[in-house]
Amino acid sequence: MADNQTEKQKVQELTDKLERGLTELFNSDSYKSYLSTMSKFHNYSFNNTLLIAMQKPEASMVAGYNAWQKNFGRHVNKGEKAIRILAPVPYKIKEEREKVDPVTQEIMIDRDGNPQKEEVEITIPAFRAVSVFDVSQTDGKPIPELEAKELLSDVEGYQDMIHAVEAVSPVPIEMEEIAGESKGYFDREARRIAVQENMSESQTLKTMIHEVAHSKLHNKEVEQEEQARKDRNTKEVEAESIAYTVCQHFGVDTSEYSFGYIAGWSSGRDTKELKSSMDTIRRTASELITGIEEQLEEIRRDREVSQEQTKESILLIQNADLSEFSLLDVYGMDRQELMQALSAMTENDKLSIPAYLESKGAWVTEIGNQDTREYGEYHLDVRYNTDTEELFDMKERKAIYDKAMEPINANDVIVKFVSAFESEWEILKITNLSREDVGNLLKDMTALDETAWDGDYLAYLTGRGAEITLLASSTGLNTDILDLWDFEYDFDAGLTDAVELSAMQQAEHIIHRLEHGQPAFSDDERNLIVNYAYKLSNVEKTRELAEHIYAQEVDGNQDVALAMVDAQAEIDALPDSMVGISEMQEYGYTWNEMLPLTQERALELFDHDLPVYLLHTDGSETTVSDRKQIIEHDGICGIEKGDWQNERKLLMMQEKLTESNSNREAQLLYGNTDKYGIYQLKDNPELDKFRFEGTESLKRMGITKDNFDAVLPENYKLVYLGELSELEGQTQSETLEAIYTKFNIDHPADYKAHSLSVSDIVVLHENGENSAHFVDSFGFTELPKFMLTLEDKENEIETELAVHIADRYILVHECDEGYDYSILNEQYHLLDGGVYDNPDITIRRAMDMVIADLKEPRFSVVTEQYYRDEYLQGEVYAGSEAEIVNFKELSEKAEEVEQADLEAKQAELRENNPDVVADFRAKTEELFHSLDGQSADDIEKTVYAYVQSQIDEYGLDAEIVDVVVAGSRCRGIEQENSDLDVVVEYTGSTREDDLFNMLHEDSIYIAGIQVDINPITEGRTGTLETYLPEVETYLQEKAQQQQVNNQLVTQGREVVQEQNALVSEEKVLSELEKELVIEPETVHITFTVAECGEFHGIGAYYEDIPTIEDAIRIYREMDPARLNGVPAIGVNLHVEGTDCLEDDQVDLLTGKTIDVDFLNYMPDVRDHPSVQDAIKKLVEAFPEKEVNDRETKEQKIQTLAGDLDRLSYDMDPYEYSDTVSDQEAQVQRIAEDIRNGNIGHLQNFLQTSIEEGTDENSEQRAKELLAKLTEYKPLAKIEEMEEQNYNMIDNVLNNGVEKFNREEEKKEQQEKPQARSSLKKRLTAKQKEAAQGNNKDTKEQEKSKNPHREM
Repeated sequence: MADNQTEKQKVQELTDKLERGLTELFNSDSYKSYLSTMSKFHNYSFNNTLLIAMQKPEASMVAGYNAWQKNFGRHVNKGEKAIRILAPVPYKIKEEREKVDPVTQEIMIDRDGNPQKEEVEITIPAFRAVSVFDVSQTDGKPIPELEAKELLSDVEGYQDMIHAVEAVSPVPIEMEEIAGESKGYFDREARRIAVQENMSESQTLKTMIHEVAHSKLHNKEVEQEEQARKDRNTKEVEAESIAYTVCQHFGVDTSEYSFGYIAGWSSGRDTKELKSSMDTIRRTASELITGIEEQLEEIRRDREVSQEQTKESILLIQNADLSEFSLLDVYGMDRQELMQALSAMTENDKLSIPAYLESKGAWVTEIGNQDTREYGEYHLDVRYNTDTEELFDMKERKAIYDKAMEPINANDVIVKFVSAFESEWEILKITNLSREDVGNLLKDMTALDETAWDGDYLAYLTGRGAEITLLASSTGLNTDILDLWDFEYDFDAGLTDAVELSAMQQAEHIIHRLEHGQPAFSDDERNLIVNYAYKLSNVEKTRELAEHIYAQEVDGNQDVALAMVDAQAEIDALPDSMVGISEMQEYGYTWNEMLPLTQERALELFDHDLPVYLLHTDGSETTVSDRKQIIEHDGICGIEKGDWQNERKLLMMQEKLTESNSNREAQLLYGNTDKYGIYQLKDNPELDKFRFEGTESLKRMGITKDNFDAVLPENYKLVYLGELSELEGQTQSETLEAIYTKFNIDHPADYKAHSLSVSDIVVLHENGENSAHFVDSFGFTELPKFMLTLEDKENEIETELAVHIADRYILVHECDEGYDYSILNEQYHLLDGGVYDNPDITIRRAMDMVIADLKEPRFSVVTEQYYRDEYLQGEVYAGSEAEIVNFKELSEKAEEVEQADLEAKQAELRENNPDVVADFRAKTEELFHSLDGQSADDIEKTVYAYVQSQIDEYGLDAEIVDVVVAGSRCRGIEQENSDLDVVVEYTGSTREDDLFNMLHEDSIYIAGIQVDINPITEGRTGTLETYLPEVETYLQEKAQQQQVNNQLVTQGREVVQEQNALVSEEKVLSELEKELVIEPETVHITFTVAECGEFHGIGAYYEDIPTIEDAIRIYREMDPARLNGVPAIGVNLHVEGTDCLEDDQVDLLTGKTIDVDFLNYMPDVRDHPSVQDAIKKLVEAFPEKEVNDRETKEQKIQTLAGDLDRLSYDMDPYEYSDTVSDQEAQVQRIAEDIRNGNIGHLQNFLQTSIEEGTDENSEQRAKELLAKLTEYKPLAKIEEMEEQNYNMIDNVLNNGVEKFNREEEKKEQQEKPQARSSLKKRLTAKQKEAAQGNNKDTKEQEKSKNPHREM
């Protein structure tokens, strides 16, 4: 019937449908669906939009049947139902009308007075029904998808959208804080839009569009033009509908929109009014969508232009060994374009790659090359090897590496393929197949005939659906990867399944899989997991344990310690710690109800009347009835699980009945025999932060201080008590090591706790004395406070101590580094002091060490004799006794004296030195050595500007008073490596140490010399008027000392010259005199070993050692963890009949150095045969030590230069005679080249001599000389760079060698053990603290500033 309808009937049918649709439109769901359709067809009329929404609301793009074929290359699917809409078909007619005057608009009259007529053409609107189809109803060529919803996939898209909305808005949009619940409003009077700030991006967009709709439709001008004022509800419906439509079009979240009020609004309104509002909504939404799209397109074009202009890539051109390279910044090409350009190079292009790239439109700048000193850090995009002509996309390589380093999931299957002869290998990860499926595929592949496949395993696996990621390969990807495979396919050996490996190997595979890409296990955790697999032989439980520990470590959960304790408990529950179930199974015995035993343990249990079996490799067992059977059995023994479990229960019951913990602790601490006890942390989750953590780790985490105050007995329980007589150990250190070994390798049968581990404590009761020792990451650490607390002697823990000895007072108190001490005279003036940096001892022990050091005579390196320092030692002698005095009272008296001295000194300086600063500067100008033409005045101005800029930048409360150059350079007495000292006086509340630290965060250099800026204030250090005289005094003393040193050196040279002259003139007499002065039989050589070479009273000191071999042995036996200061081996020369104080004593080995040079100042010691032999043996025993022996090295250089000269002559005497006129001068030139490392030409000569030698002798000589010459070869720049600056994984090239070296040197200096510093030097700082009344905490804070930098 429908096919026979006339066009008029078809149109009428659609018109009727529209009327019905309009009536049904205004409910919430229908209206929202209509607006969604409008968002996709905003250019369609209201009628057609409504028709599409009624027939196919999900439609997104419609066209006619033929249009799909002609314009889009698609066809309508068979059986699809068309969407019927109205298409305009206007037509024209002619009719006669009265003629109107175009000017007056009045009807024109002819001569007869009648209206004039004219014929006009008019257009009559008409419509017809047409059929269209949605894109979902068609098939064919793909159509580019709408990009609207992709627009808002990132923050940049939202920002672009906001900018576009602001551009199409007819009034300005401003973000502000709006009171109340309103999200935004349109101000008709001010013609502006306000939007609530800090809303979500989508809510901000919706509000902006809503208010823009108001500004377009409901401003005063529009209402005046339309001569109608809409009610408030209509305005909100229009604005909200437009906002929904526009947001829906661009993919903004519209889920919160609701139109439940739409039915109430439409009720009572006629169709014409409703259609008018709908058309207004459609028209305005279309305008906004079109305008926003145009703005977005313009933003996109601008961004593309900007990106095109800012393209940049980093290119490294290098040879194979990186001895030559060029790092280029290629501007105007991105990475892919650069790869394409380099791939297309011809041979001529490769001659100058920068020129070639510039011919392609790039702008090339060289950042650095092999000769560049320092140029920063860059991430490479492309690398080109000139030797192999290989081109590498570094970003792509990095992506491959990152993909390979992704964690391996539990269900992933890892397969390793190894080529014939194991020359090449690859490791693959298969992510979408089960382990069983992969195993079957590999078995099928193994069975293939050689003619059935070409060996391409990748093609074979991917062809069968495997999704593969490359993890590692022998060609350069993760070449150091550890074994973690499930299957290994060796083209020689065939297929291996990991389940065929031992339990320990499988455990290692599990660990390696979990740690791939993210290491997490500690060494203790790895060892536990492998030991768990070995002892229990349960791979699945081992996997669960490893995965649990790994998950806890990654999440930072402290439960990992509990998991380890539980696992260790399972291991410890076995009857024999020396053998595991896996070893029993590999032996050939596999019954699960048997536990393995070693022969020794089997004998022990048999003697306790437990049933024991002999296990055999065929899986059988024999019941033991006689000890002899066990002794003669050459295999593993066993005990049934049930028997062993019953024995354990019995032992535990006996232990509970016979011994309480308190009784055991009393036996340990106060018993009559020497005992040891093992303490372990209680099972309290709050103690997990201590569990298995060493002392350094606890301090690093801030849990405890250097005195280990947080390690408390209340957190520990005594788990074992034993007799020391059972252990072999002569010293305390040996005893502790024996305990550690026993409770890790050979547990006593009655020991039920976990193996002795870090955080456990061993208490020793020896000779009536108790001591506690923390099991540390390296060795043991003594805990004096723990022991005192355990003995209920907390009140005996002292932190401050003062004594009076002879005419001296000594103050000692705890500090972070150990113990700070000060030595005073009887008038309470500070004489000396420092920090004893060993916090592990008690304060009484520290006081004893200070007193012992004070009693020792001093040694003069100038006179080489011992003497008494009357200023420091006063009346203190070896027999002087010390008495304890009140620490607080003594401290207060000392501070009062220091305060009074300071005030008197400052008053005297002010009175006697009114022009101090001017006089100081005048003398500086006279003596200062200019730096690159800069005077002291120039430098003061530079530093003034720098300090002021830092004060301004950090906003500090500080105002500069004056700046003065100080230090050794201001008096012309500087050394080559002296820095440049500048004093800055300032006023303000900023602390001196804070300003000092801020100024030295980034060092400032002038003429290549580091500037050391020392800020001072009147209330702290003093003014320049009081400070500079102290500097002057110090510099005068330093200048005098330099003069004395220079005189001593000059006199020493003259003495040596006189001696040499006497030797040459009177050899016989000299020898006789030598024998008369020191006869060989009267000289005794012995050796010394000291834990602290500088202060023998600190740490162990061994003397009168008869041989150097004994000294070396003692040196090596010293516990490194207990060393105090820098260890040393020394020599002592004693002349029989003389006082021991006259002995010559010197250290031969100190720290990392064997110092032969210093012996040149002591020829009597140096020339003794025993000393010469000792030096030789020290060098042999410690090849890693640096030997300071300039004289011997110079002799070697001279010998080597002479040998090279002789070889040159022997190779070609005639050419030598023609080219060398002075042989001695030639030898010296060769020696100079060797000293300076300029040996390239010498190496070339020797290499030529080897290749073209005239005989075997000359070839052999050349080879030997070439080997000796390499000792003087300087480190090549590229070797430094490869070690320090180039990382092929991170693709970072950074040639910052000098900066790296400076930082390493600085780090080494910081790590050096600090010797005791003189408190004379700290006097000024302490006086200032007293003047300010600062408390002890303030003093500790001031340690960050060094008050005595080099003057």
